[in-house]
Amino acid sequence: MEETDSNKQVSIEIEFNKQLACSLRDKLCNESPSLSENCIFKVPGTLKRHNESIYEPKIVSIGPFHYGTERLKPMEKIKLWYLHSLLARLPPLPQEETLQHFIVNIREVAKYTSNCYAGRLDQSEGELVEMMILDGCFLLELFRREMWVVRPHNDDPIFNSSWMRENLYHDLILLENQIPWLVLCRLFALTMSTEEQGTNFLVNLVLKFFETMMLVTKPSQKESISRENFKHILDLIHRTLLSSSSKNTEPTSANWELFPSVTDLLQAGVRFEEGPPNDITNIEFCNGVFKIPPINIRGNSESLFRNLIAYEQCDSQCTDKFTSYAVFLDCLINTSTDADFLRDKKIVRPALSTEDVSILFNGLYNDTLVYDFYYGNVSKVVNEYYRSQWPRWRATLKRDYFNNPWSIASFIAAIVILVLTLLQTLFTILSY
Repeated sequence: MEETDSNKQVSIEIEFNKQLACSLRDKLCNESPSLSENCIFKVPGTLKRHNESIYEPKIVSIGPFHYGTERLKPMEKIKLWYLHSLLARLPPLPQEETLQHFIVNIREVAKYTSNCYAGRLDQSEGELVEMMILDGCFLLELFRREMWVVRPHNDDPIFNSSWMRENLYHDLILLENQIPWLVLCRLFALTMSTEEQGTNFLVNLVLKFFETMMLVTKPSQKESISRENFKHILDLIHRTLLSSSSKNTEPTSANWELFPSVTDLLQAGVRFEEGPPNDITNIEFCNGVFKIPPINIRGNSESLFRNLIAYEQCDSQCTDKFTSYAVFLDCLINTSTDADFLRDKKIVRPALSTEDVSILFNGLYNDTLVYDFYYGNVSKVVNEYYRSQWPRWRATLKRDYFNNPWSIASFIAAIVILVLTLLQTLFTILSY
């Protein structure tokens, strides 16, 4: 009897194990949850925890990640109005027929579009296609009105309200608020006029909209920018800012170290000069002289910095160049005194207080991981210079004895008196 019960128990356990194995097998993924096409990501919580609002839209949702958010719904009416205005300008076809052309073109890349977004989407293919058309046409119409390619309507709430445009600058550069560049290109090709058929027109249209918040004081003129296969608008801005990078391109992947702030470097005799204005990342240090290109700091600069850093952290195909640049600025600027000095040297050109500038850069790259630091060689040379004694003595001598004409005169007089005293002593000894 006991043997029968034992056999029955074993049979039950075998059946249970078999069912559990089948259940687990059915849950297995046959492909990686991370696809090579992924380029639009949700910002990791570790980056968001310091300032969540920097990564989230204020008035408009673009793409699926923030679609349906209650506070963003009022902008949906403006999107529909913009699409209607765009359709009304196109050749005399019924709006329904024109929309069918849009749908056919965007459905052709629906799978690619879905794969651009990291993680599972809640929308069906039809909902995603409709979203891409509505959001893409809204962006194109907005950019055209900004450049007056299309004259804004007298009752346009965006162009009649400065606060809306300021918030749009913030919302449209967010990593979580992007649509694929390919979708934007297809919609542009379907809606462009004869005046818009230039090779670089769409790129220039987008960059013109963000011109007031770009960090460079003199935009790059490299033609290679327009020939890139961009992933989305934030990627366009990222590549534009880095397009002129020709130096400091070799990263240091191990044993790189930070360096002192402006105030400490000044005490060691380091001098600061304004570098080439069209490449913010081209930073050089030679013979105690730092050459740093000027940078514009505006109200939305923190949002741009943090979303570019988040993009580099999330996309494995991105380098750490911009994150390295943020590390560099964080090292230099610890206090408002550091920011004041760089402002006086016209290296930092802020529309904020220098106190706000120092707060912006302190901890800018917290919770990020920089595998490849693109200023490792610069950092090494700066630290070697800072630790050597002669530059520090020379700086102290200059500060304490050569800081004004009277100090220089007194120093020279003291040297002359000392020399004369030595000569008098020498002649006195020789006379005996």
